Amino acid sequence: MALRYGLILNHLTDDPDDYMGLVTDNETITTEQIVERMIGKGSTVTKAEALSVIEEFNYAIVDAVANGNNVNTELFKVYPSLSGVFANEQDAFDKNRHSIRLNLNAGKRLSEAISNIELRKVEVITPQPVIQRFSDLKTKTINESFSPGQIASLKGVLLKFDEEDDKQGVFFIAVDGTETRVSNLVKNKPSELLFFVPESLTAGTFQIEVRSIFKNYKSMRVGRLLIDLTPVS
Repeated sequence: MALRYGLILNHLTDDPDDYMGLVTDNETITTEQIVERMIGKGSTVTKAEALSVIEEFNYAIVDAVANGNNVNTELFKVYPSLSGVFANEQDAFDKNRHSIRLNLNAGKRLSEAISNIELRKVEVITPQPVIQRFSDLKTKTINESFSPGQIASLKGVLLKFDEEDDKQGVFFIAVDGTETRVSNLVKNKPSELLFFVPESLTAGTFQIEVRSIFKNYKSMRVGRLLIDLTPVS
């Protein structure tokens, strides 16, 4: 198998003719499929045993992170950080103004795997919104945080949607799956959306989606920015 990618117009540069690569239509491998690969290579470990060990490994990682530790394995590195503004040196963490973020980076073995990835260029046939950048216009941060009640910007491709359709639009998706739709839109263009972030989003971690039904299509198209965003005061 190869990593499939296509090219789409790049609206983040000043050159109207350049393109950017978009990874597309690649299979997602689940834990069970990983285990099937393990035992398929002739391992003496049974599927039940492998799943049990993986569950214990996951539990140990979660427990270590919950205790405030950094985690460094051959596959990945996890470390916590804080977001939000502290008023002065005497200020302290306040969950209404600050958030804990988890940062995840590839470990040594995953980083080495990059050089072995084969690429296959394909045509991007199915149109969908592509979010390339989220900007908090108050704090000037990019792909990091947002200010509730303030204006934010999404830049990308095919972002425009029908404002009269409640099923379309910009949605903030919480970790538990709760969805909050943006109701106050300032600009609705294919390459950029400007909107006021809902004031209710004062705590938690969110990802952002754009949902749209394109002309001559019946089904909903969805584009998500796969970066965790946190609120700041």
